[in-house]
Amino acid sequence: MAEVGRATVRVRITATALGVVGTGLVAAAVLVLVLLQVSMRDNVDAQARLRLVEIADLVRSDRLPATLAGEDDGTVAQVVINDVVVTQSPTIRGDRPIVAFIPAGTEMTIRTVRNPPIGDGETHRVAVQRVDSPRGPAVVYTAATLEPVQDSTTTLALLMAGFVPVTMLLVGITAWRLVGRTLGPVEAIRAQVAEISASALDHRVPVPGTGDEIDRLARTMNEMLDRLEASARRQRTFVADASHELRSPMAVIRTRLEVGLARPDAADWPALAHGWLTEQGRLERLVDDLLLLARLDETVPVPAPSIVDLDELVLRAALDLHTRGDVRVDVTEVGGGRVRGDAGQLRRVVMNLLDNAGRYGASVVRCALSESGGVVELTVTDDGPGVPAADWERIFERFVRLNEARDRRTGGAGLGLAIVRDIVTRHGGTVELTDRDDDCDGGGARFAVRLPAAGD
Repeated sequence: MAEVGRATVRVRITATALGVVGTGLVAAAVLVLVLLQVSMRDNVDAQARLRLVEIADLVRSDRLPATLAGEDDGTVAQVVINDVVVTQSPTIRGDRPIVAFIPAGTEMTIRTVRNPPIGDGETHRVAVQRVDSPRGPAVVYTAATLEPVQDSTTTLALLMAGFVPVTMLLVGITAWRLVGRTLGPVEAIRAQVAEISASALDHRVPVPGTGDEIDRLARTMNEMLDRLEASARRQRTFVADASHELRSPMAVIRTRLEVGLARPDAADWPALAHGWLTEQGRLERLVDDLLLLARLDETVPVPAPSIVDLDELVLRAALDLHTRGDVRVDVTEVGGGRVRGDAGQLRRVVMNLLDNAGRYGASVVRCALSESGGVVELTVTDDGPGVPAADWERIFERFVRLNEARDRRTGGAGLGLAIVRDIVTRHGGTVELTDRDDDCDGGGARFAVRLPAAGD
């Protein structure tokens, strides 16, 4: 089917080229023939007129010779006075006018006459004019043969009849080869794409390196395959990591149930139930995070964006963190900041950042919010063990956990910061881990979120 489609494209393009070129050549050939014929006939008419003017002068002055000799240009003449032929060229046969028409006035008239009584009867252009003479009313006839015109146009027509088909044949062969050469890389790309499957996304289409549209098409397809391969790899990793993370709390619940059932009389059922609820809550949070990431991976636009007061979200999340009593929350640097987006997703960003800071902070978490130059910046700083500079980007990847110092009391799956980056990116912003401010003691980490301001 691919070869048929390719041949169809070649045939269609070649036929179009032949049609356009053929039409142009035929139209040009016809135009050249017509122009040549008109031009040469005008020359013949001019010869006939000049000869008639000369003969008319002789008639008016009554200096007509007994015989009007033929000219080198092939013109002949005849004079009729009082309906009698008084003189004519030797090549004129008979003693009657060479044509039957006579102009009504004294204006010169020229017509094409076929088979006149002149020579071998070739077609002539005949000029006729009434002239007054001393011997009475006279009619002067001059004729010029059209044989050179016919010979020239016939020769040119024969040349065109051979030139046009040969030219069209050359155009057809050239177009066929050029289209075939052009479609060759396209066919190679198609054949390679046909072999690519979900298990062979590492294959790439050949790039011709010509710098033209086909070269750009091949590069674009390879870029698309890069994205597909990265997406598939990310999906496989996501599924594997999700399966591992889901297995852990389920295994804990199963183990505790087995222990309790093995010794039901000695089991501390309230403690077991409390442990089950803890693992169940961890499992629910993990499932919620996985579902949210799955929705974020759909890359759909932010649903129904609205104006969100980011400072209100920060203050509410800070109050919740302060209520838990793990760390002190400093919100003295929280100012106004309005952004456009989904309030629920932005609330998740604030909560994840503050929960992360409260989980790893030793004693205090500082929040700052400001708006400047069309950008709203939120920073969350803790005084915990900090993050090595080499891991500042890696920490935003999914299911990434760092050292045990930052894993204490977590029970997390390493999805919180990945969710933060995905949501912030969808809202047109950025999030990064930066150096701490100088006024904070100890190690710790400082997360900075920048989002476009909503404006007025």
